[in-house]
Amino acid sequence: MRKSIISFALALGLAAPGFAADLQLKADAPSRYTVKRGDTLWSISGRYLSSPWKWPRLWRMNQGEIKNPHWIYPGDVLALDYVDGQPRLSLARGAQREVKLSPQTRVEMLDQAVASIPASAIEPFLKRPLVVDMAQFLQSPKLIAGPEEHLTLATGDRVYATGVNEAGTWQAYRLGKPLLDPDTKKVLGVEATYSGDLTADKPQGEVQTLKVRNVSEEILVGDHLMRAPLQSFNNYAPHPADSHLSGKVVSVYNGVDGAAQYSTIVLNLGQSQGVENGHVFGLFKKGRPLEIKDEQGKRTVTLPAERSGNAFVYRVFDKVSYALVLDSRGPIYVGDGVASPEQE
Repeated sequence: MRKSIISFALALGLAAPGFAADLQLKADAPSRYTVKRGDTLWSISGRYLSSPWKWPRLWRMNQGEIKNPHWIYPGDVLALDYVDGQPRLSLARGAQREVKLSPQTRVEMLDQAVASIPASAIEPFLKRPLVVDMAQFLQSPKLIAGPEEHLTLATGDRVYATGVNEAGTWQAYRLGKPLLDPDTKKVLGVEATYSGDLTADKPQGEVQTLKVRNVSEEILVGDHLMRAPLQSFNNYAPHPADSHLSGKVVSVYNGVDGAAQYSTIVLNLGQSQGVENGHVFGLFKKGRPLEIKDEQGKRTVTLPAERSGNAFVYRVFDKVSYALVLDSRGPIYVGDGVASPEQE
């Protein structure tokens, strides 16, 4: 079984005194826990803390260790103890990995590190262009013809393009919707619509021949091409977004009306604002307007924003970032707010 692209990360370093001083364990937090296949960092932390993004504090991780973590695996035993009156979680000393083997089970299957968040929910987004630069888009290779003048292309078709200069896998895409800031209405980027994969074999000449390997929705003559990115998810432990970071939900991926758990949302915050992979944002449902009548007369007021869940950033661009909704109290909509999860 191949090793997962995404690994679950934990570190065992010591932090400054008081690092875990604000931690509150759940009443039923286990003193020992054996990591199981299918666990994630988020799900395990939920066994111990009501605020799962504070997991690194329970492990006494410092900022550097969050960026360069160690691994834990199914079968590892976690032990809870106290140091100077504060809770601490670590790998149990001398504990052997608890593994049950059947005659057919291969040992290397047990060497997959546990994912920080559900891998299947985000892996497709790590290997596709999501936000494109308009100038780069206009200069990228382009499909110019299909077999027998077909405009819609199918798996196995031999197709023709210009600008393809390398053999290997290429991805077809076209411009999708612009990502607009909910307040300023400025364009923060343009989302790319992924069409499918094609393979080029020793391209040469003015027109290159490719073969359609798979189709996501539909590949059309006129679609542009991009080399398949090699990007994989750097599995940072979850850590709260800085207190000065606040923004809004720009889009719910795939046009779904209201995001739920394990949906991807787009935030109007990116690298230029200091957002990074692993940042956890609290989600805040925007207050709805309400018409009231009192001694001041008839007027409209806005109800306060209410905490509605948490989202984990896993891919960052210049002005936007993509985040996975890890838990929610009802649907998340465009225009809902995001801020540090510690702003209860």
